[in-house]
Amino acid sequence: MPMNIIKIATVYFSPTGTTKKVIDNIVKGIGGEIIYSINLTERDNREKTQNLSFDNIDLIILGAPIYGGFLYKEFRNCIKHLNFQRKNVIAVTLYGNASTMFATKELISIIRKGDGKLLGYGEFVGEHSYSSKFIPVAKGRPNEDDLQKATQFGETIRDRLANIERYFFSNKVSMSDKVINFVADNKPIHTGKRIFTIPYTDNEKCIRCYKCIKACPKSCIKADITTDKDECIVCMACVKICPIDARIAYPKNAIVKLGLRVINRRRHESLFF
Repeated sequence: MPMNIIKIATVYFSPTGTTKKVIDNIVKGIGGEIIYSINLTERDNREKTQNLSFDNIDLIILGAPIYGGFLYKEFRNCIKHLNFQRKNVIAVTLYGNASTMFATKELISIIRKGDGKLLGYGEFVGEHSYSSKFIPVAKGRPNEDDLQKATQFGETIRDRLANIERYFFSNKVSMSDKVINFVADNKPIHTGKRIFTIPYTDNEKCIRCYKCIKACPKSCIKADITTDKDECIVCMACVKICPIDARIAYPKNAIVKLGLRVINRRRHESLFF
């Protein structure tokens, strides 16, 4: 492939910004040009993916955080019907220092089924959605080392694109892919409602900046800063973005607290392949 300008499309879901941060550093390592970027955190964009085309694109970067070992189902439903048009694709997942479980394989199987050519994948550590100042979990991640690893991943992808004739691409959907896809399609929509309270607003603290409303991927925070409990997926985007800690959520029991502390003691490294 001529290496004058690598034309890139990014398609991602990033409620708390960690996935986007990693993708930005991968692009930095590639040294390419983003032709278009589709942020599926925004509801309006999720409704436009049916007509998405990758004409004149050299590389597609597909990225998302992991929820309960899988991709967030609404994001999955947006991308599972995409036609990648035999373009080169890399998969990026973010996880909160716990486990990637099935999500990376889920993303790879979607790429294969969509006729994409998988050029590599990365699993990066990001601050856990349920991290707080009381129970920090992977606080501050991705850190400088993680972002440097993302840049190195981008440099590796640039080299692979320069020597693309060396790579054999198989988009054959394996039995394992079929099983993962079946489970992912039929599992309940993941929310953290089982283990965390739905975020609410401390009205005495709230300064009505409305950043939480803008950040919510489900548009379920009303003008009076109350939350539609049925719609909320407990992604914690509103909690993370609040400048004065007026959006509040907490673990439902002591077992959840213990689990978060155990996860925080781990020292997982971001990796790419």
